[in-house]
Amino acid sequence: MIKVNYCLLVKVTKYQNLPGIGLVFHLETLTKEALCDRCGTKSNKIHQNHHYLVKDLPISGQPVYLEVNRRQFKCENCGKPFSEEIKLVKKRRTYTSRLAKEIVRQVLADDLKTVAENNDVSSEEIETMLRDRAVELRESKPLQLKKLGIDEIALVKGQGNYCAVLVDLERSKVVDI
Repeated sequence: MIKVNYCLLVKVTKYQNLPGIGLVFHLETLTKEALCDRCGTKSNKIHQNHHYLVKDLPISGQPVYLEVNRRQFKCENCGKPFSEEIKLVKKRRTYTSRLAKEIVRQVLADDLKTVAENNDVSSEEIETMLRDRAVELRESKPLQLKKLGIDEIALVKGQGNYCAVLVDLERSKVVDI
């Protein structure tokens, strides 16, 4: 059993090194119940299993994929099915939150197309990562901001398509995108 960076306990049930693809880790969550997102009731009644692959940070230059089972529970109170929240992968995403954070960090230093090629993700996925990160940054308001730096990153070099980046210069942290 390993403890993932997001305080979510998971168990690696199996792993494979697939030539031409990379490492695939099969994960299983250790929680037995989930909260209904409609009424907030805990439920342990599994309705369906949804297995899918998500891209994660590479290990020693090898691509890494996680096979995740996002279980669907049936609420015992309101009777509606709902999917469990898995903290390391946001809903409707094909990559982990930590991969998204790393790619956003890289985009701040390089253009979107180069970062997409280096990480084997699409430009559209990176744009989604940037939008998600912008929402997160807006929700966490900067405290005691005194010096603000404004920069831009080219989504595609030479095409005039840019994102503005606001940086707290004293802490060297991105405030907004």
